[in-house]
Amino acid sequence: MLPKFTMKYIFLIFSLLLFSCKKNDTDCCLPPVETNPTISIDALSLAEGNTGTTAFNFTIKLNKASSKTVSVKVTTKNGTAAAPKDFTSLDNTITISPGETTAKVTVSVVADEFKEADEDFQLMLSEPTNASIETAIGAAFIMNDDTKFEVVENGYTTPNSYAGMNLVWADEFNGTSLNAENWNYDVGDGCPNCGWGNNELQYYTAGENLYFQSGKMIIEARKENKNGKSYTSTRLTSMNKKSFKFGRIDFRAKIPSGQGIWPAFWMLGDNFPTAGWPACGEIDILEVLGQQPSKIYSTIHFKSGNTSARVEKSLVTATSLADEFHVYSMIWEKDKIKTMVDDKTIAEFDPSQVSATYPFNEKFFFIMNIAVGGNWPGSPNATTYFPQFMMVDYIRVFQ
Repeated sequence: MLPKFTMKYIFLIFSLLLFSCKKNDTDCCLPPVETNPTISIDALSLAEGNTGTTAFNFTIKLNKASSKTVSVKVTTKNGTAAAPKDFTSLDNTITISPGETTAKVTVSVVADEFKEADEDFQLMLSEPTNASIETAIGAAFIMNDDTKFEVVENGYTTPNSYAGMNLVWADEFNGTSLNAENWNYDVGDGCPNCGWGNNELQYYTAGENLYFQSGKMIIEARKENKNGKSYTSTRLTSMNKKSFKFGRIDFRAKIPSGQGIWPAFWMLGDNFPTAGWPACGEIDILEVLGQQPSKIYSTIHFKSGNTSARVEKSLVTATSLADEFHVYSMIWEKDKIKTMVDDKTIAEFDPSQVSATYPFNEKFFFIMNIAVGGNWPGSPNATTYFPQFMMVDYIRVFQ
């Protein structure tokens, strides 16, 4: 048996060593306890590409190497981009070997040559083994790199002649630029009555949002900042250039859709510069609220006493009007207006519906535009896809 003082000495030395372990881990005499690493994924932004597929290579990262095999489940989640149209979905488990800190995951993105909005999807991490998740979502942004529009020739069409009527004017939009003999640009935000009288959110440009391709004129509404507005678009008028009184008018177009999107083809009386609105009269042949793409409105506006008045009618269609081309028409006679879509009646108007002087037996000029936001459609929201397009095939006037 050791002497008592020797046992005390040994105990004292052991206590000092243990205290030293707690004070300084690098000198600790006991093995450290290994903690699990954390796992994360970064966002990724790449151009879409024009042919085949583009590899979006994500990096899965550990904050430190581990002596164990780490695994994690990786799945894709649709955003404005959706599988399989825009990318190939994933539902895999990836592993990171002991001593390693990264692994690669590839998502194949479908490339094309057509102009569209920047799109997004997500790569989701879940069900980790031997690790904890620090960043569970990797946002992927597919950046548009195209200038060509996808024009699909489908839908309803009308003839270029009618019995007993002559074609007196048409714009087929077969050129490469706007015909200045027919059209004017309405530029700006509508000030001093800003928002064009409806608290709209777009700034109308002089050609920056207008394109010509495949025999179509294309109006583009974009989400971008310009002159204090958050959106841009185009509004065209034929004021002081082309105006008409009576006849059949055919307007063939493929319209946009989405919350806060407001396409229109309409007319104002030639006396608008002097009489003002609503005394000049307004005929809305086509108006659609983007959040209701199967419902078309036709409306007449006029002055009643000291205020504006209107008669509004609508038609609900079996499918979305944004899916293909349709022909929006007006048959206009003395004391009678009938609007149609694909030769189906939307509305009929006559003097008995107007509680004032009937202004619709005079010359009127054309307006076409995509508005964004405003009192009627409301503002765009997270579901609204940009850019939006209205493709116009032709306008024809028969008398």
